[in-house]
Amino acid sequence: MIVRRGLVSLKNETLLTLTSTEGWFDIFTQSPDTVTADTALQISPVHAAVRVVSDSMGKLPVHVFRATSKGREADREHPLNYLLNVRPNEAMTPMMLKKAATVCQMLYGNAYIAVRYNARGKPQELLLMPSDGAIIERDESGALFYIFTVNGVQRRLSGHEVIHIPWITTDGIVGKGLVQYAKETIATDIAAQKFAGKFYRNGARPSGIVEVPTEMEKESKDIVRGEFERMVSGVDNAFRVAVLDLGMKYTQLGLPQRDAQFIESRGFSVEEIARFTGVPTYKLQTGKQSYQSNEQQGLDYVTNTLQPIVTQWEQELGYKLFLERELRAGYYLRFNLAAEMRGDNESRARYYEMMLRNGIYSINECRALEEMNGIEGGDEHFITRNYTTLKQAVA
Repeated sequence: MIVRRGLVSLKNETLLTLTSTEGWFDIFTQSPDTVTADTALQISPVHAAVRVVSDSMGKLPVHVFRATSKGREADREHPLNYLLNVRPNEAMTPMMLKKAATVCQMLYGNAYIAVRYNARGKPQELLLMPSDGAIIERDESGALFYIFTVNGVQRRLSGHEVIHIPWITTDGIVGKGLVQYAKETIATDIAAQKFAGKFYRNGARPSGIVEVPTEMEKESKDIVRGEFERMVSGVDNAFRVAVLDLGMKYTQLGLPQRDAQFIESRGFSVEEIARFTGVPTYKLQTGKQSYQSNEQQGLDYVTNTLQPIVTQWEQELGYKLFLERELRAGYYLRFNLAAEMRGDNESRARYYEMMLRNGIYSINECRALEEMNGIEGGDEHFITRNYTTLKQAVA
């Protein structure tokens, strides 16, 4: 007797019809306005895309170079090498700073790193600032300044004190990230995730309506619903038989059991996030997998997804961290993308062979990419004797 105690007196033996369906499916919907960075990261394709890009940025070493009449030369003694590759601040490693800043850049649309200068006006510390709630304004002269709230206290920093890296921007200053641009996709996937959990908690059984031939008060309806859900909900009760009395009738709503495969439709959100971020689907653990295609997609990822982000970082870091005289002297920063493109031994060997054969790299430059010390005579550049100019060939 599942629900007898929830019924009130019979009235004309008519079937109850529900006059309002408002709120039936509220648990399966998600307003885009409620999407936050934390809720977005709970969605696996968003989490994966942000993790992939931030890990890539975090592991790239940064080198100081100076342009010369002969090309360029690395300045390994420059103080910025310590700041960018050893310890940017007391609490963070260089990888963690770059990784965390990239996460903020992608989700909030803006990454902010405060620069602390020493008494001589040189950068001494790099501090990650909160992206959420940051304010960008201009003073009376038109110069940018930033306002951050840290531990409940507002701090105002001038433009040259903040390394600011936006994600997608329409005005060149304020950026927008996945929380703004992809919130519809994220909200839909949150709703699908909720639906999936509810669906399987109910034993992969769609919801339904219990029709009762009587008029019922709200309290009685709650009792009927509660008793019925207790009887048939949950995986352990998935195939349990319910016995209805007093003329009650159960009507199933929604999908038949074979359509529990609706979960596969969530793959669409993976493709959407891949489009928003430029991360190949194979890096999000979906799509067809093959070594050759993944290798090509990896190169495409470095060239078309990672390199534009890297270039933006190089330009902003260089402008804010070098002194004016250093910039005029030709100093600049370069991220070493070889750390991301480093593949298997055979692929690297073919690459180095090609670069050596054409005189692009020296032996010591190849060894440096493998984190090996140089050797005597290894700075010479070689080229095969088969190569010549057209003028020499005609002569």
